[in-house]
Amino acid sequence: MESVWRQKIKLYFTNIWFLWVLCLIFNIITFLFILIKISPGEQTLALRYNVLAGVEWYGKGKNLYFIPGVGLVITGVNFTLFRALKNNENFLISLTVFASLSVQVVLFISALFLAKVN
Repeated sequence: MESVWRQKIKLYFTNIWFLWVLCLIFNIITFLFILIKISPGEQTLALRYNVLAGVEWYGKGKNLYFIPGVGLVITGVNFTLFRALKNNENFLISLTVFASLSVQVVLFISALFLAKVN
């Protein structure tokens, strides 16, 4: 027989709202990582890096804030779709949160790689 705490934790993690909160946490971490680690300003930084060709785009460092901005917009659109489809118990409501979480993870990894280049 499982303990009460284990049941509460299992219920919490199976709840889909935890994944939406996790999306926002990844977005905030990405924003803070860019702010603290890269410290973009008016200087020219690498905005896009390709392993084969090297740096492809240079630009103002403040343009790096588009990375968490795009993630926030995608999460907002998916959350709106989630709320619209909430009454339907189908696969699409789960797909919205997993797509948002995947985008947030990929954008965070891209910020990590750009920090190494810059």
